[in-house]
Amino acid sequence: MGYFDENEEKTGASVLADGMSEKERRKEEKRLEKERKRQEKEAKRAGVYMTGSTAEEAAGEAADGVKAAAEAAAAGAAAAGAEAAATTATTADAASTGATAATAPGADGADGKEEEKSGAAVLAEAAEAAEEEGEEGGKKKRKKKKKKDEKPKDVNLVKELLSLIIYIGIVVLICFLIITFVGRRTTVHGSSMEPTLQSGDSLWINMLAYRFGDPERYDIIVFPYQDEVHYIKRIIGLPGETVQISETGDISINGELLKEPIKFDRIRDNGIAANPITLGPDEYFVLGDNRNNSRDSRWADVGNIKRDKIVGKAVFRLTPLKKFGGID
Repeated sequence: MGYFDENEEKTGASVLADGMSEKERRKEEKRLEKERKRQEKEAKRAGVYMTGSTAEEAAGEAADGVKAAAEAAAAGAAAAGAEAAATTATTADAASTGATAATAPGADGADGKEEEKSGAAVLAEAAEAAEEEGEEGGKKKRKKKKKKDEKPKDVNLVKELLSLIIYIGIVVLICFLIITFVGRRTTVHGSSMEPTLQSGDSLWINMLAYRFGDPERYDIIVFPYQDEVHYIKRIIGLPGETVQISETGDISINGELLKEPIKFDRIRDNGIAANPITLGPDEYFVLGDNRNNSRDSRWADVGNIKRDKIVGKAVFRLTPLKKFGGID
């Protein structure tokens, strides 16, 4: 039964441990450092952003894990040295001593792994919490975006309604201006202008025609007669002229026979035009084309038409469509 010096065993184990621990510790530290960086990257990818004490605690726990793992490696190396030294001894006490020395470091290594796992668990929990917050934030953003998307629709609807109202207003205004100052549509009633115009014909009256020029002979004009009744007749005599209709129905202007470009029926009733009628500077003598069935300037209740009473000039026939076009 051999004996060995316990101090010599410890010295040999410590030498072996010191020889191995430095190398192993460095490798373990590097490995753990890489693992820590990898976990940080994964945490960032998952949306983890640690601030304040949470980051410090996670870093501290990771550091403790590295330190504990290093100590476990050193203890493991010491245990290996102890086992190597124990092979030189034959006693059960030496073997048990080596076994005891080998058991304790294993526990320390387990503690290091426990601490290392604890650091990783903190990161994982933080990542999970950040992911949940990210999902909630995403839902809130989607709701806000949806509200923003809905608001422009409401605004666009209001804008469209305003645009429609403005458009209608502009159309009404244009129609009013056209009817008041440009022209209007009128319908012929009666036969006084046959054969040129028939009862029921729809005409367009140019109300600007005489704002930039003077009425001319043979123009067909519209003027008020009584109340809301308007007459439509053809101009025969111009301002300053003397008009007379003979008993044979011939029309003379300033003593000369008027040769009309259109042939009408001979006049049978010359009315007040049997005597010469001299027109004022703004007066016109008018007749209907249906000379024997027209109430015009030959009758005192109609008389000469002053220029300011002329509504406009009949320039266009709208209906019937077969006669659509300008009026001669």
